[in-house]
Parts: sequence; structure tokens; C-alpha cells
Amino acid sequence: MTQAYVETSWLLDRRGGSEGTTFLPLEFSAVVTSTVTQVEVARTLRRDDPHAEVDLAVHESLLGVDALPVSERVVALACRLPVRHLKSLDAIHVASALITRCDIVLTRDRQMARACEELGLQVA
Repeated sequence: MTQAYVETSWLLDRRGGSEGTTFLPLEFSAVVTSTVTQVEVARTLRRDDPHAEVDLAVHESLLGVDALPVSERVVALACRLPVRHLKSLDAIHVASALITRCDIVLTRDRQMARACEELGLQVA
């Protein structure tokens, strides 16, 4: 079975359907993300539609996704990543993906995808 790490850009890109829910591929035995994703999804949705039911939309977007806390271990690894061009929150995502030993990272962010590939993570 395959474990996937899902990053915020992928979740937001995959929002669709009549209720705006996110559809996760069924081929993964587990899907994990960082708790940072909750904040990123909420802030993006609030920016795009200040009148949206953001709490419900965030909940729907993260259905079936396990959240990894931003622990001291994640922060320490994010600080040490040798990738030169990587934003701070993306570094937390990459560190989280490495710590979870995921098989694949789902992202639409090209810079993050390059960083993952540079560090040996498969990207889709």
C-alpha cells in the first residue's frame, strides 16, 4: 500500500464537486499532511470568498487526511533542508513528508516539487 503526503496546493486544486469537497485518490492506504495545511486552506478560502463557510470547507478538504503536528523535530528538519530556494511553509511540508516516510508527495507547487525530487521524494 502507498502512503501519500498531500500539500495545500494539491488540496485546493482538487476542490470540486457539488459541495466543494476534495476527492482523494483511492489507491493510497494513508494520506497525511501537516497541520499547517489547515491554516493555509482556511486563509486561501477566506481570501477568495470572505463570506464562505470556511470552517466547513476546511473540514471537508481534510476529510480522510491525517494531520502531522508541527513538532520540534519537523521544525529542526525544515531548518536543515539543503534545498536553497524553498519557502518556509514549504520547508515544513517537505520536512513533514520526509518524517512520515511517504511514498509520494501530491503537490501543484513547482518549486516544492523540485525540492522534493532533489531530496529523493516521488512527486505527483
